[in-house]
Amino acid sequence: MIVVESLEDWLTQPDGVATRLRNLRTQAGLSGKNLADSHGWQQSKVSRIENGKQLPSPEDVRTWAETCGASETEVDELLQLQEKGRIAQLTFRSRMRGGQAAVQESYNALVREASHVRHFETVYVPGLLQVPAYTKRVLTEMIWLHELDVDDVDTAVSTRMQRQQLLYDPAKQFEFLLAEPVLRTLICPPSVMRTQLDRLQTVIGLERVRFGIIPMGVELQVTPQNSFGIYEGEESLAVVETFIGETFHRGAEAAGYRRVMDKLWDQAVTGDQARDLIIAAADALSGK
Repeated sequence: MIVVESLEDWLTQPDGVATRLRNLRTQAGLSGKNLADSHGWQQSKVSRIENGKQLPSPEDVRTWAETCGASETEVDELLQLQEKGRIAQLTFRSRMRGGQAAVQESYNALVREASHVRHFETVYVPGLLQVPAYTKRVLTEMIWLHELDVDDVDTAVSTRMQRQQLLYDPAKQFEFLLAEPVLRTLICPPSVMRTQLDRLQTVIGLERVRFGIIPMGVELQVTPQNSFGIYEGEESLAVVETFIGETFHRGAEAAGYRRVMDKLWDQAVTGDQARDLIIAAADALSGK
């Protein structure tokens, strides 16, 4: 019996979808470059899929398998494996079994590989904009919430902070849209929240960053049901976190989240108006 410690291990086990796709390619006499070039992919995508670093989409699996001459039965089996992998990927607690630092690094990788990163938040300040003390409070709660045996909060905080260096990458664009309650929800001590609000002010006007706030009291055209992040690169990936895990959406589903965010921006304020809301939230902390 093989004990799978991570999604990567699951994908690359002897009968895993990554292993089977690699075997199909080699049996067809194709190099990774041949396969990538035939579909306009980056060669790194083939490598990531074969090494379990990236879960292929159903479209990737079908295209790959058919290019390598797989039968329809083999294609169906591979699609079933891909779906099992997708379900395994959603088990956030499983991903955090070995500690939160590895999960944070996986999000660092998402941002590194994306050209456009978009976040909409209803409660938390986006991780890319958090100060260390705020992050520590958030990740400390995760130990209790997911009943984790490993406490690597300090390492996980450091790993998340590394992600913020990517805000200054000239090849990337960022969008951060916050509902006003993000500024008012006191999930940390007031002193930490004041520091966090000061940090948000520094983002306004930052090159390649679009920052906005949806004020309380405005009439909304679309209901902000939950927070989400969108990572756009070779493909679009939308990620929704809940109390019990993560849900990953690609293709038309990811496009649906982009459409929602575009509509939410219609009710947002930016620039000095956003700054005024941040200052008002900081002033409300006076005496606390």
